[in-house]
Amino acid sequence: MKFFGKLKIALVLIIVLALVGMVFIGTGCKAKDEKVGGTFRIYINEPVSLDPPNSYESEGIQVIRQVFEGLVKYDTETLETVPAVAEKWDVSDDGLVYTFHLRKGVKFHSGREVVASDFVYSWSRLTLQETASYLAYHAEPIVGYDECQEGKADTLAGVKALDDYTLEVTLKYPYGDFIKTLGHVCFYPVAKEDIEEWGDEYADHVNGNGPFKFVEWKHDQYITLERNDDYWGDKAHLNDVKYVIMADENTAFLEYKAGNLEYTSIPQGKVKATEEDPKLKDCVIKKPILAIYYYGMNINTEPFKDNLALREAIGYVIDKQNICDVVNEGVSVPATGFVPPGIPGFKENASAVTYDPEKAKEKLAEAGYPNGEGLPTLKLGFNIGSGHEMIAEAVQADAKEIGINIEIEGYEWGAMLEKAKSGEINFFRLGWMADYPTMDNFLFPLFYSGSADNYAGYSNPVVDEMLLETRKISDDEERQAKYREVEKTILDDCAFALIYFYGSRQIVQPYVKGFYLSAMEEYDLSKVWLEKE
Repeated sequence: MKFFGKLKIALVLIIVLALVGMVFIGTGCKAKDEKVGGTFRIYINEPVSLDPPNSYESEGIQVIRQVFEGLVKYDTETLETVPAVAEKWDVSDDGLVYTFHLRKGVKFHSGREVVASDFVYSWSRLTLQETASYLAYHAEPIVGYDECQEGKADTLAGVKALDDYTLEVTLKYPYGDFIKTLGHVCFYPVAKEDIEEWGDEYADHVNGNGPFKFVEWKHDQYITLERNDDYWGDKAHLNDVKYVIMADENTAFLEYKAGNLEYTSIPQGKVKATEEDPKLKDCVIKKPILAIYYYGMNINTEPFKDNLALREAIGYVIDKQNICDVVNEGVSVPATGFVPPGIPGFKENASAVTYDPEKAKEKLAEAGYPNGEGLPTLKLGFNIGSGHEMIAEAVQADAKEIGINIEIEGYEWGAMLEKAKSGEINFFRLGWMADYPTMDNFLFPLFYSGSADNYAGYSNPVVDEMLLETRKISDDEERQAKYREVEKTILDDCAFALIYFYGSRQIVQPYVKGFYLSAMEEYDLSKVWLEKE
């Protein structure tokens, strides 16, 4: 899963590219012009963790993707799943057994070779009850997952090292999107000896296997990486990467303009001015991305529990177009469902809930709170530092028009996630960006009752069964059609108030070359170089 902290396949791939676009800064540069050296500086918020199975949000994940590598990865231009640590793989005729053939010479940064048993250990650690990883559900299709979650096993039975370079994975049921899931960071290999040595402090002593090596995490200040000259593939051009941790994107933007950052987000309210600045306009990255912005309601708590009409009223009262046009300066578009455009299988206007204040009033009365009478003040939580307060204030004003009073509360990113997870706050802002480009990734994590990312406490046995059965469908078109049925069933329950589909609002320095930003807002810094002394 990837909670989004900031505002911010042949024929199918062509469709994806046409819908969502990609950004490449520095096209046309010949290989002989590429320069080695320099430091790339990026603004981020403080990550929750840099331990792959425990990194469940965008800040940590973007760092981890530079330091680690899994069996497969996603091509930043096409989002196609391509080989990484695994050179190739075979699939049995019944779709249940995957055999991965690993590259020789792939090494952890400590110098030890990555072998098949590292995946057995890492994936078992991901799923074990004692580990309690929020991301464990990604391994749900694998044989032995349930036993590990229930504390009945200490190894994930469906993952076996046949030898150092052959990994066998057996599934409980055929899963048409399985290979696509394996590019997720939770499936990256970690070295058992490091976990045994560092335990809970591993995130400060990360030992990856990717193109950059972890150097230091100075909490609330910076994270530094350096080029891995022992990387199996093409070596990075950059000497170093420095993630500069700041709580406020406005400060980061000032640092960018002062020449102290190579890449950052453009603050809310400053997008159009930046696009019109002749010195900056060619550096702006503004494209649709595979992500959704929403308000979650914990439907196991009052006043949302057993009150569909109240949840519907909140959905109808929010002027999403105004938020997109005015607050977000046209970067985003109103969300019309849970699955964003660009994901194969996307359905236009999947949700029947649109901005309709009169309908909202009717629903509020139906909920037992005519004109808001008797409804307690709702407390809305959001993470500070990335413009979410402006959106919360817009929603607050919309709700006030029909008698719903909302009190907004800002928290640090990690604290907000924990408060939502624990139920301490039951109305909260979150964003979800694709971990992998499938419909399942927008439906299973957020709505399967056993998913740790189901922050709204949504539980519908019919939906659970539909999700599991849909995964088993091998035909892509048939599977996507069934996922659209699942999406409609969930939409009818109004567990979330949909706000918008994200667009990126990033900016990169003009001397940065070879920088791609994918539709999942990911990048590969090993391809980047700096055209300056």
